[in-house]
Amino acid sequence: MTTKRTIEVFTAGCPLCTETVDVVRAAVADCGCEVLERRCTDTTCCDEAKNYGIRAVPTIVADGQVLFEGKPSPEQAIALLRR
Repeated sequence: MTTKRTIEVFTAGCPLCTETVDVVRAAVADCGCEVLERRCTDTTCCDEAKNYGIRAVPTIVADGQVLFEGKPSPEQAIALLRR
């Protein structure tokens, strides 16, 4: 049985962050991964971001590991998220 991966995208809700969420969702569309957008506009998200050591958004975290800071190209997202 394969464990379903959880991908978190920490964002500020800006257009660049929205594009990043879209790129990540497209990269994992056929793998059954869960993509969660974590908007860093509230205290809860800020605490989660601090736990990962995130200092900038957008940042992509998969299964508890920071994978990428910034907006990846579609090719980068596929390579990062399909490991």
